[in-house]
Amino acid sequence: MVIIMDKGSNVSTVERKKSLLDAMILTPLKQKVPKIGIRHVQALLMFFYMLVTMLTRSTMSIAVVAMTSNTTSANPDIPHYKWDNTSNIVLSSFYWTYIILQPFSGYFFKQFGLRRCLLWTMLLNGLAFTLIPSAAAGFGYMGVIACRMIQGLLQGFTFPACHTSLGLWAPLGERSKLTVLIYSGCNVGAMLAMAITGYISASLYGWPLVFYIFGATAILWCIAWILLGFDSPANHPRIGEAEKHYIMESLEHCEEDMSDSNLPIKQILTSLPFWALAVCNIGNTWGTTLLELEVPMYISNVLGFDINSNGLISSLPQITQLSLSLIFAPVTDYIVEKKVLSLMNCRRLFQVFASLVPAATLIWLAFVNKTQTTLVIILLNVIIGLSVFLYNGSYINHVDISPKYAGLMLGMENGISQMVGLTGPIFVQYVVTDLSDIVLWRYPFLIVSVITAATAVFFMTFGSAEIQWWNSWGSSSTENIRDPLNVVEPSRLDLINKV
Repeated sequence: MVIIMDKGSNVSTVERKKSLLDAMILTPLKQKVPKIGIRHVQALLMFFYMLVTMLTRSTMSIAVVAMTSNTTSANPDIPHYKWDNTSNIVLSSFYWTYIILQPFSGYFFKQFGLRRCLLWTMLLNGLAFTLIPSAAAGFGYMGVIACRMIQGLLQGFTFPACHTSLGLWAPLGERSKLTVLIYSGCNVGAMLAMAITGYISASLYGWPLVFYIFGATAILWCIAWILLGFDSPANHPRIGEAEKHYIMESLEHCEEDMSDSNLPIKQILTSLPFWALAVCNIGNTWGTTLLELEVPMYISNVLGFDINSNGLISSLPQITQLSLSLIFAPVTDYIVEKKVLSLMNCRRLFQVFASLVPAATLIWLAFVNKTQTTLVIILLNVIIGLSVFLYNGSYINHVDISPKYAGLMLGMENGISQMVGLTGPIFVQYVVTDLSDIVLWRYPFLIVSVITAATAVFFMTFGSAEIQWWNSWGSSSTENIRDPLNVVEPSRLDLINKV
């Protein structure tokens, strides 16, 4: 039985049907599902995917300081380059190509499979990263820009891939925990990248060693992915029947029709909930990209810290993010599962801490002086650290409104986000003409504050956490929504006894 529903059908009716689905299918299945299962193995693989991705991405913000200074290492044989006023161009070059493949990520995942796409992009990304020291020696900053552009192109699948994986592997009751597990790889990777890069750059081995070590981690991840990674529960050869059916029922079989070539592009682009999260994420991406790339410059030129201290201080917000995510992921799942708040109100709550509190703190940071070093470090930890709550707010909202097309939506939205985000370093290049002048840094901080707050309010006002009608696009009818009362069919009830 399939009920054809109008797009504006009564939400409470849908909620009652979802409750019945939980009571008759999901709750009995969950009792037979292992606490630690294949879904956690896949999430752990994606954690290391994000970790290696950030190792090969975030390193550059510290490494470029070492590459352009002859005082970072005691070894006189370590090369350094005089790239006057080009550091920000080198940093932003990654994002010039980062946006190209993102809008098409859903198509690539559908045609070639998530497993194959991630394997080849990670392998080639690691190779391009490893070649940076040779490119710098042979072709100067233009060689580095070329390698970073290749990396940017290949890493365009990163966040859409994680959302696609969550849309296929993460049951609603575990979504926050698995989301935090995967995306905490960003924090760990960025933290290790900055701390290790600063330490090695100051050693006798110098900055080139960083690129060889981190490049090797990409190869190791590819080996693990070949052995253990799979596209979805439906085609995993070793997953138990209980776990497979639990995941598929929880996500309403969202992977069943991913081979359908008729993607609901128009329906997504005319959906207000999609634009609410997209506008919010575009604003946040611009701000976080600018801060993450420019904070090492700020610490070095305004506060006067050496390269080793710079790396450690720049990594502190990542430690803050990791700690907060581990604490609050179970809290979020508890709020959702026990219905303490509605799912959307839960998203709004965390958006306040992820966007509005950092926006207010940025105004404070804009008016401190050079002598308040400790205060500056604390404020940077608050501003960048609290942004981890975006993964409990707008960043995961794609999976809320359409588990089936979460990766496609993120690819479309993130393409625009990164196109806007790449202007951040260039903006700083032209506004902060003297990198040691703390007053000039005031303008980027204030602008980031306004944009972050305004876009967050837009999401909190117009966003939604309801699965949208076009999530069922291409099923039995283009405007059908699966009727949760189908759970009374014997074929679906029988699976509880089978597993």
